[in-house]
Amino acid sequence: MDNNVTILSMNVRGLFSNSKKRADVFDWARSKNTSIVCFQETHSNKDIEKYWEDEWGNKCFFSHKDSKSAGVSVMFKKGLDFVVHNSIIDDNGRYIILDITIFSQRLSFACLYGYNTDEPSFFDTIMQNILIFKNTSVLLCGDWNVVLDKFMDTYNIKHNRNPNSRKKIDEIIDVFELLDPWRTCYPEDRKYTWRQSSPIKQSRLDYFLISED
Repeated sequence: MDNNVTILSMNVRGLFSNSKKRADVFDWARSKNTSIVCFQETHSNKDIEKYWEDEWGNKCFFSHKDSKSAGVSVMFKKGLDFVVHNSIIDDNGRYIILDITIFSQRLSFACLYGYNTDEPSFFDTIMQNILIFKNTSVLLCGDWNVVLDKFMDTYNIKHNRNPNSRKKIDEIIDVFELLDPWRTCYPEDRKYTWRQSSPIKQSRLDYFLISED
């Protein structure tokens, strides 16, 4: 049996009001043969849960704000060997934290959508909730809206945005001994996940933080 687990994280900028876009996004994500799919900015509400889960074809977890803002989801591939022991779901559509076993490994798994403003208390809440589960393995992913390194992870952005949130994320990294896997593999590369065209500005706002194991 193949026990490799692949995880996709993506800001979809709204899936509620456009059923064709939602179908296209779901089909594209399924085509990647991904074990777990994490979406941010789904723009969803509780009424869609059964309908979207049927469209996806397997178990999903949702955190909602409303049909015009925020929202995150975690969707599992059919046939994946997993057990969710407990979950913490944000009421403002900003995070899902799962105490989960995938194959034989138990970990704390989080999908999050950070604020555009400097909100260190948000990341402190994430940290405190992860501590509740007491797992030694941790995987966090999503659209953080905070870069880890202003020099390496931004282009043509002069201001040091959200510095207090960055300090709290650094604390999370220290407390759980996490790695930024992309930066670990590509220490000198400069690539970005967000772009403004006029004037051109770029940032790496979307990333994973994981335990070494």
